[in-house]
Amino acid sequence: MSKYPSSSIKIAGTDTPPLSGSDVVELSCGPDGCDANCCANGPQIVLNPYEISRICVAADLGYEDLLDIVESGRAGGFPLIMLPRDPACHFRTEHGCRIYDARPLACRLFPLGRVFHNGRSHIVLPVRNRCAGLVHAPSRNVAEYLKDQNTQIYIEMADAWIEFVSAMEKWRFPDRPVTSIAFHMLVYQPDATPVARHSGPAASLEERFLLRLAAARKELPRFLIRA
Repeated sequence: MSKYPSSSIKIAGTDTPPLSGSDVVELSCGPDGCDANCCANGPQIVLNPYEISRICVAADLGYEDLLDIVESGRAGGFPLIMLPRDPACHFRTEHGCRIYDARPLACRLFPLGRVFHNGRSHIVLPVRNRCAGLVHAPSRNVAEYLKDQNTQIYIEMADAWIEFVSAMEKWRFPDRPVTSIAFHMLVYQPDATPVARHSGPAASLEERFLLRLAAARKELPRFLIRA
């Protein structure tokens, strides 16, 4: 039973109950290709800068090369880097996902999803995400499935990104190309040099990502307010 049996969240107009870690699921997902809609014929996946850095490493791509593959735009000055899935993801091959170990959080969760409601995040199973491509597995609970998909570090980095974006939105930066360029240079580009003070070289992609966020908190307002 869910911890939240009496509550529901509207997703695409449909009441969807939040799941608890103890809720039972029979899901299994792996790197082999299939005809499921997680890799093809679905909405674009918006990537955060941490996911971008992981993909660049896994695919042996520079940031500029990745921009040639993805679709981009901006909203409120923030760059939007999106992984298209029409008709299929660029990294999908006849042998499965080419970047499976670095796949974004949305891919790791599918067919589950993560939404924010009343100030907290919830794991849900949207009706539109029913997936015929998944192999049913022996019963496990939601927490076990998320662990199998190695979601924890991606969720932590996604939360850090959401907190950063929320803080930056308070500055009401102009929705102009210069704002997007500044974010690309200071945050999105994996090789951007962190300006924040630290005691030594960052040893992991996670540390470098968090350092970029810390540096950008200081530098973006100084740069964009003058601009």
